[in-house]
Amino acid sequence: MNALPFLLAALLLAGPAGAQTPAPQPSQEQAKQLMARQMQMMATMFDYRRSRTGFDETVVAIGASLDRHGWQKGPVHDVQAAMTQSGVADGKRMKVIMACPANFNDKLAKASQAKLPPHPCRFTVFEGKDGKAYVVRMNSELLAKGIQGDAGKLMSAIGADENAILKGIAE
Repeated sequence: MNALPFLLAALLLAGPAGAQTPAPQPSQEQAKQLMARQMQMMATMFDYRRSRTGFDETVVAIGASLDRHGWQKGPVHDVQAAMTQSGVADGKRMKVIMACPANFNDKLAKASQAKLPPHPCRFTVFEGKDGKAYVVRMNSELLAKGIQGDAGKLMSAIGADENAILKGIAE
């Protein structure tokens, strides 16, 4: 059997798809501007606050506040220990506290008709270069502004709860 006709047909069919011109590469200045816009967007997506206490006290205070607000707590991940285990010698202290209101992601999925991803439901406590403790979480209230209907209301409510949890702990 002669494969040449099949090979020629395949090349003819693939020709236009393979001949697409690559997208132009941005200039160095355009790349810097794009990176700056991405950094601004990331800065607004996360709520970043300095703690009023030290690292360990902040972790304990958030855990106690979660209990008072009736949130379900998951594991606390010691990121510094994981980094040390991976060979990073000078990793700063960092813990990720997993916690969410009962059935929140089920409610969010139902309200958004399963169009939104699950909320990460976590608070990250880390030690900054200045030795102070900081708390980072997703800025749920800001994200809620772009979501309509019941899903937006749920996101706004969880943002208010997160603010209440951090009240008196972080500035």
